[in-house]
Amino acid sequence: MTQPGVGPSVPTLLGRQPRPPAHTGFDRLAVVVAAPDMKRLELAVDDRRGKLAEAAEYARENAKCYSDWFTRNGHASPLAGQLRAVADGRPLRGPAPVRALLHCELSHGVLMGVQDFDAVRGPVRVEYAAAGDEFAGFRSTVTCGAGEPVLRDDAGIFASVFQGPDARTGITRDTERLLFLVFDAPGLSPERFEAAVHDVSALLDEAGGAPRAERVDLA
Repeated sequence: MTQPGVGPSVPTLLGRQPRPPAHTGFDRLAVVVAAPDMKRLELAVDDRRGKLAEAAEYARENAKCYSDWFTRNGHASPLAGQLRAVADGRPLRGPAPVRALLHCELSHGVLMGVQDFDAVRGPVRVEYAAAGDEFAGFRSTVTCGAGEPVLRDDAGIFASVFQGPDARTGITRDTERLLFLVFDAPGLSPERFEAAVHDVSALLDEAGGAPRAERVDLA
């Protein structure tokens, strides 16, 4: 049954492309769609500020899985730097959806993304890029390497696991429905992955978002 305010659950397809050996252990992806009250979301994030310090060691353990995986593929994970910034007392900045994303990421050390669900065109597919595949990033054109894990819809690639999201599906002041993405990493336990997905859903539910979650098995 469709929940009020959200509409159908996000249409996902199984990643049917052969998974490159470099990404063995990238076994799952979760997507959570919700239409939260943005003011309530902001307040819910503020109410949970103390959790970041409490979860710091746990988050660093998980974040190392991403750092190791990214480094093996010639990229740098953003999580380590973000965790250091929080440890230094820097506040989470940005609109409510971005602050919610950062809070959930840094409470768990699990890589996530947030997009404008209504800017996504058709089914979400987990694929592996061909060398030279491109998409429009926030600052410049992003060029993908061969086998780079990406998310694609009917309009093209809208996010790279290693290089971040595109501009087309970015959050704006008019965004109403959110698409949260939770990414696995080699070495991250299924239990810790699921804990992160649960936290995203719980936060969005607290903000009245009627979240709908789906998981895609990539193994």
